[in-house]
Amino acid sequence: MKNTLKLVPLFMLAVLMFGCGPSGGAASSPEEIGDAVKDAIVTENFTAIYGYLPAWQIEADKGDSEVKKWRYEEKWELWKPLKEYLETLDPKDKSGIIDEEKWKAATDAERTAVFLGCYKVYEGDKLEDRLGEGMWYMSRRSVKLDVEGQGTATIVYSNKYKDRIEVKCNRENGLWSLAGVEIEFPKDLPEKPKSE
Repeated sequence: MKNTLKLVPLFMLAVLMFGCGPSGGAASSPEEIGDAVKDAIVTENFTAIYGYLPAWQIEADKGDSEVKKWRYEEKWELWKPLKEYLETLDPKDKSGIIDEEKWKAATDAERTAVFLGCYKVYEGDKLEDRLGEGMWYMSRRSVKLDVEGQGTATIVYSNKYKDRIEVKCNRENGLWSLAGVEIEFPKDLPEKPKSE
């Protein structure tokens, strides 16, 4: 009984750290983040990715959002150059951020999903097949651990059409978080080779 009581505080700490879902990238492995990011993209739930960023970045985004709003209101930054850049990341305006007011009203998670390039998937044809039925699998994994709980990892997911989702992670103080995402969804599906 005494030994059981000693384990209760450790159990509660584990529940607080890992039982409540992502909290600033608090993942124990890069695969956990890679799988979650891949699943968010495949199910078109792009804003879910935001919770896998490092805690410091989420905090920084809060301050940056307020500063950016002020800079746009005071005309230190202009909407037109930003809109032109966003068009390269969200060419079909699927994010709904189509004007300055919607940009200001968007959440940090919504803006981050655009900046990570998640909406590039909509450039591809036959998305139902490519996303949901694409038979996604981990095609490559590389992990480099460094001293004192630091490290980097890259996990690549591919599907039957050779579309690609690359998830980059960083490890700091023993915990993994999302560092970036690269998505390759060519517009056209590859053609089957011609039979002889």
